[in-house]
Amino acid sequence: MSEAAPFPSRARLIGVLAVGQIVSWGSGFDMLAVLGPRIGQELAIANEVVFAGLTVMMTISALCGPLLGRTLVRHGAAPVLVAGSLLFAAGFAVLAFAGGVTSYLLGWAVIGFAATCGLTTAAHAAVVERVGAESGRLLTLLMLFTGLSAAVFLPVTALADQHLGWRGTLVAYAGLQLLVLLPLYVFVLPGQPARKATGSREVAGASPPPVDTRRAFMLLAAMTTISAFTTFGLSPLLPLLLVQAGATQSLAVQLASARSVLAITARGLDFLLGKHGNPFVTAMIGFCLLLVSLLLLLAFAPAMPAFIGFIVFFGFGAGVLTVSRAVLPLAVFSPEEYGLQAARISLPQNLAIAFAPVIFTLALDRGGVSSMLTIASVLIGISFVLLLVLWKTMRRQGS
Repeated sequence: MSEAAPFPSRARLIGVLAVGQIVSWGSGFDMLAVLGPRIGQELAIANEVVFAGLTVMMTISALCGPLLGRTLVRHGAAPVLVAGSLLFAAGFAVLAFAGGVTSYLLGWAVIGFAATCGLTTAAHAAVVERVGAESGRLLTLLMLFTGLSAAVFLPVTALADQHLGWRGTLVAYAGLQLLVLLPLYVFVLPGQPARKATGSREVAGASPPPVDTRRAFMLLAAMTTISAFTTFGLSPLLPLLLVQAGATQSLAVQLASARSVLAITARGLDFLLGKHGNPFVTAMIGFCLLLVSLLLLLAFAPAMPAFIGFIVFFGFGAGVLTVSRAVLPLAVFSPEEYGLQAARISLPQNLAIAFAPVIFTLALDRGGVSSMLTIASVLIGISFVLLLVLWKTMRRQGS
């Protein structure tokens, strides 16, 4: 498929990948919010061990990032997505028959390898392989659908748990990978266009990248890692943060729930405006919104407008930055390099996501709301400066 590919092919591409991301994120990441307490009770393991499964998953996914990049370059995204479905099914099967801590964590280790192959990076690489440099809006659209995974799968998981139990639910999710996603990736996903013989360089070659490209990679990796660490560290702690800032428990839960809706709305607005936008400017707007949200809560809590303003600005800012982390590599590197570089960036980024909630929890417990918000504000400020330097580097390189 070329950049002038017909609409039906692009619609089929996004349709297949959207189903894959909703199913894989919803069943592989979001489901633990519903099944976790039941699993811990039946296996007689503490809740922190139960939810440590997600840390195992994200850590393995991060460590496999460089290998994923090389595999995407050599074989393309489709075989990687197929492997992801098979590994997800195997991981769910191991979890479904787990009898204790060892087998439980082993299941999450398998899901970590599945996440490497089946989640965001490979799906985004599949888009860029088939559409090229004009993939930005399609990536945003795909992330808009991906953001619906929790909204779709939390109630589905709760319903399945009532009728099948947690073990039966996991077996069903293994079947969903094998009977739905695997055929979609094998038979429905549009094929990758042949690479041009000229005009592209061999990404997997032994020659090192130019100095400017290496500098751009380091800046982009640092910026996305720090911003992901901050947003993913704060997001699961929003109810607790708001309560400690002076909100009631019910208000804190309502506001935290609204945050996900605002984030999805931000992705939708970014898609509508993306054709005329600049990914660097978009990222700057996201950082500014996040910084305003943190300063509002820091300066004016426990006033009700501060709580509302915090959630509105945080929700929109986090949603915009989620899209920017996917689109910016395409603005920095060529389409041929996208999969390799995005996978390399996923190593520090996913490690940050894996450990951020633990670190921010310690900051909140030890230093309180002010300490936590100050740390987050400083990190967002650093990310903003790194983005400015990256943009200046790219403009100088293009001149």
